Amino acid sequence: MVRAGESAAELVAAARRLRPAMLIVNESQLRAVELVSSHLVVPVLLYCEAPPLAGMLRETSRWGIFDFILAGTNTAEWKQELLRKVQKALPQPLKPLKALTPILAIPGLPGGVVVIGGSTGGTTAVEQLVRALPATLTCAILVAVHLPGAFLDSFVKRLARVAALPVVAGEAGTQLEPGRIIVAPGGRNMLIRAALNSPWQSWQTDFSSEISPSGDEPSIDILMRSVARVAGRNVLGVVLTGMGRDGTLGSQVIRQHGGTVLVQDEASSAVFSMPKSVVQAGWANEVVPLHKLPAAIMHCIKQFRQPVDTRVAVSSVFRAF
Repeated sequence: MVRAGESAAELVAAARRLRPAMLIVNESQLRAVELVSSHLVVPVLLYCEAPPLAGMLRETSRWGIFDFILAGTNTAEWKQELLRKVQKALPQPLKPLKALTPILAIPGLPGGVVVIGGSTGGTTAVEQLVRALPATLTCAILVAVHLPGAFLDSFVKRLARVAALPVVAGEAGTQLEPGRIIVAPGGRNMLIRAALNSPWQSWQTDFSSEISPSGDEPSIDILMRSVARVAGRNVLGVVLTGMGRDGTLGSQVIRQHGGTVLVQDEASSAVFSMPKSVVQAGWANEVVPLHKLPAAIMHCIKQFRQPVDTRVAVSSVFRAF
């Protein structure tokens, strides 16, 4: 413990001055937590007399609240639970990756896949990013930004105006193609799966009924996980500015399958919470300023395995497995 604060104003002032690794606050200080979140991104553990109401943690996660601890009797079990939750929020060393059978370039995805995720400030960041991507790009690009479904069409049109690549809204059955940007609709969790109506191995978008681990939709975690399990090391995850932790679990799966993860740096992020969560978990390969991300993406794509022949019948692919 570095310092204890009594009032909301004192807590805000101390947090801004000391920039702590985490905060533990009483449930009566939620207003102070909201004020702190406007100045810095820091994980917050809520100290409660009773379990929070359903949905409360989801609503307050945008302020950095990640979990709660019940007022205890200072027993050994209570101390152990407190320590476990504190350690969960603190930066972790890079975890050794589980040895997996390498997945070579997959038919139907000759240039690999880039998954870009963001939340608060994410639309502007994505626009700046895709503006700088060349028309010669050979990978498929999937974009998931936390937006209401009603904003999908305007966001797609906005990207199409600045991008050299074609931009489309993701629907059930939208086929992944090299050099095409597919934007996930709000309010639904998009993933990819094998196309069944093609004589050749190809991949398309679909939607999952699975609840988002972070509570945000479209879920970056669910999308990243589905892509990593298909394309293995030929996946690049990019986590942009945003509140919360969406993208951290997905980044873990990408890394465990041999892929690469880039995150936007704090200086260029509107809110550093999502990128910071990936960094703290140990899954970020590199932290990059927004204006340098296009070049970093191009560099990573060049490291993908050379593609196999995409004219492989589905039956041949299944026999290979």
